[in-house]
Amino acid sequence: MTTPSDRIPAARSRKALWLGLGLGATVITLFLLGKTGVLGSLEAFIAQMQEMADTPWALPAVIVLFTGAAFVGLPQFGLIGAAVVAFGPVNGAFYSWVATMVSGTVTFWLGRFSGEAAVARFSGRRAARFTEFVSRNAFAASMIVRNVPTGPFLIVNMAFGALRANYLAFLGGMAIGSLPKILLVTFAGQSLISAITGSPVIAVTLAVLAAIIFGGLWLYVRHRQGSGKIISPMPIRPVDRASEKPD
Repeated sequence: MTTPSDRIPAARSRKALWLGLGLGATVITLFLLGKTGVLGSLEAFIAQMQEMADTPWALPAVIVLFTGAAFVGLPQFGLIGAAVVAFGPVNGAFYSWVATMVSGTVTFWLGRFSGEAAVARFSGRRAARFTEFVSRNAFAASMIVRNVPTGPFLIVNMAFGALRANYLAFLGGMAIGSLPKILLVTFAGQSLISAITGSPVIAVTLAVLAAIIFGGLWLYVRHRQGSGKIISPMPIRPVDRASEKPD
């Protein structure tokens, strides 16, 4: 017999699926509008970024862009797409990954120094479960929250800092957890560009790779939600805090 608690993981899984599809559609729309010139400002912005492609300022510019965007809530999907178009799939993906690490580090330590104010937007049972989740394994928590709907990354990253999660565990989880999103945007964007420029075989191949990444990620998250491993509702002994010292 299905209980309300049994339906929660499925509901969250569907929410994550629709969110991912919506974000993917947004990226495709931005690529189309930018390539067809409908969004002149986007085209001009990407052109300015392309001018820095062969200069030492390319990576710092992307880092500043991602870090600043974290504080105003701009979606990373769009930023990654712009970087891929401006610098190519390899450099664009790499720059986006490095910028994500730096942006996450800045917001993590901001949360560490600002304390409880960083988690003020998490309230009640949600706050308790999130705290237990981070306390149990900061690495897994940091990796998983990159791919499930949890809230603005500014608040999420600051919460890790405020909860005094182990920084290296947080960074390692973020490094791995952010890769599927970056690869998804890279493959989807390049697939669209190949289709526009008349390379249907490449377009289809990259589109299939993007679909495999998204589908695999969705199934993984659904499995963990179904087994109750996304946010544990049970009291857990902290095992991954920065304040703990090995015996």
